[in-house]
This record gives sequence, structure tokens and C-alpha cells, in this order.
Amino acid sequence: MQEIYYKISEISEILGVEQYTLRYLENSLGLKIKRNERGDRLYSESDLETLKLVLQLKNKGLNTTAIKMALENIEETEEKAISPLENKGQGMMEVVTMAKKIVEQNQTLLEQNRKLEQRMEKLEQKIDKRNLERERKIDEFLELWKAEQARGKSWLSRILSK
Repeated sequence: MQEIYYKISEISEILGVEQYTLRYLENSLGLKIKRNERGDRLYSESDLETLKLVLQLKNKGLNTTAIKMALENIEETEEKAISPLENKGQGMMEVVTMAKKIVEQNQTLLEQNRKLEQRMEKLEQKIDKRNLERERKIDEFLELWKAEQARGKSWLSRILSK
């Protein structure tokens, strides 16, 4: 049976993503997509399944680095397989388990990031408050100084004349 290949436009339509997204995923994840003699991409059924998995992981919040690690883990698992059918199920389970761990770590990092942003916001508010107080004191000092200048004799000259 001859394998069916899809053009990038067909894969784009099937997956509901832009063509530039597919090119980005190919480059960033190091996917090996077959090309014809003109250099056009030819996607196999296997490539389509891989891209579906990638988009599912991306929708769960994984970044490209985490997805690349998950794909590499699948490849390593498949290479160690005694029986391809047996290992495919195990490999997928390992990927799902790893993906869950990565999602949990990602959520933890997002929570830590949110807490840091809150702390930074509080610190910025304190700095703003101190700056306003400093400006108020400087304005108050300048008003006193202007009032003394208007009387004719500076406060410094009065202190020195005593």
C-alpha cells in the first residue's frame, strides 16, 4: 500500500493552523518532514499524528522546549522497543505522564511568576509613595526658602548674625 502525503496547505487546513505555524514547529522541534524534488514539504500520516500531538501539548500550556523533550522521549522509547505495537502504547503512556509532569511544573512556575509580579507591584507602590513624600518635602522646603527670601533676609544670614 502506498503512503499518502499531504501538502502544507492541506495539513494547515486539517489542523486549523497557519502554514507559518507548521514551518515554525518543524524548525523549532527539529521535525524531519520529507520534501519533493522542488523542496515542497510532504507530510505523511505519521507527521500528521505527530503534529496533532504537538498541538495538543501546546494547548495544554507546554512550550516548544518541553514538547521537543517529549517527542525525543517518544523516539527513544520506540527505539528501545522489543515489539513496536507493545512499545507504542507504553511510549504514549510515558509521553502522557511526562506531559502531565511538565504541565504541573509549568503551572507551578506560572504561580511563582504571579507571586513575584505581585511582590514587584507592592515594591513599586512603596517606591512611588517614598518618591511622592520626598517631592512633597522638597516642595515644602522650597516654599519656606522662598518665603524667607521674600522677607529680605535669608535664614542663613539671620543665623550667622546671632
